[in-house]
Amino acid sequence: MELSHITAPYHNQNIPPSLAIARYLHGYASHRALSLVGPLYQGTNTFENPVLFIDGGAEFRHADEGLSVGDGDSFVGKLDETLDRHKNYSDLAYALASIPAHFYEIHLHGFLGGRRDHEWVNIGEAAAFLKHRHQTTQLHFDSAFTGFSAGQWQLEINGTFSVLCIESAKITLTGECEYPLSIETQIEPLSSHGLSNVGSGVMQLKNDEPVFVVFQVD
Repeated sequence: MELSHITAPYHNQNIPPSLAIARYLHGYASHRALSLVGPLYQGTNTFENPVLFIDGGAEFRHADEGLSVGDGDSFVGKLDETLDRHKNYSDLAYALASIPAHFYEIHLHGFLGGRRDHEWVNIGEAAAFLKHRHQTTQLHFDSAFTGFSAGQWQLEINGTFSVLCIESAKITLTGECEYPLSIETQIEPLSSHGLSNVGSGVMQLKNDEPVFVVFQVD
């Protein structure tokens, strides 16, 4: 099995492809959605395959669920693939680097909260992952926010939301929202320009770089 046929290009050439992840996901060639479970997951759900349990996320694994991978710094037990703790990339980055191109609906559970630097790095790795996708891809961090690769999207939002980016992006936003961007507008990284919009239905988003749509949580 040629790894180059099933893994996606990634921004960090120091990250080796994972044969274990490649072999596991090769069995789900007809699937388009994939879940990753991290150490900060707070639910009790079981997950439909395919699912990757990232280090301490393996605590939430049930029998016959998915594949576990990590360096063991947040999990005591045996992982399907154990990484070197002295590597220069995160366990999440390693997993993202080996996700095949045909998965375009990625759900991340348990990667927010905890150490602030870890949380920021998880968001940064998600942005880098989206930037290098050839297939338009959505990446959901629980129900808190969704990252979108470059493309055109239809959204339905009722309530407060913000559109943020990690690097400069040209954006148009039209439809049922209080503050549309009907003319292509350049939004700078973490700018307040896209902060606190209000949706009342269906709208269209177009972006030339990855963006994150953050939903208001009461």
